[in-house]
Amino acid sequence: MKALGKVAIVIGILCLGGVWLTWQMLGLAESECKLCIEFKGRTECPTAYGPNDEEAMNEAHRNACALLASGVTEVLACNRAARQNIECKTRSY
Repeated sequence: MKALGKVAIVIGILCLGGVWLTWQMLGLAESECKLCIEFKGRTECPTAYGPNDEEAMNEAHRNACALLASGVTEVLACNRAARQNIECKTRSY
């Protein structure tokens, strides 16, 4: 029975660590940004999250290009496309 108790304690500690790690990772997304990218006549307007506005905008831009472009050359060209209709807000908990 002593071994079973030790295993239960270890499992409990690991579960608490997992909850703490998840809470910390969710707390990193302080900014939420939505922007539009037009590329080759198509437009995508994804929303992304990040620790600040710049990172959230970069992630939204990458997400839009992933939907609009195919192949390395097109992705590189899409990454240089101008951002339109930028909306950012800070998330509050």
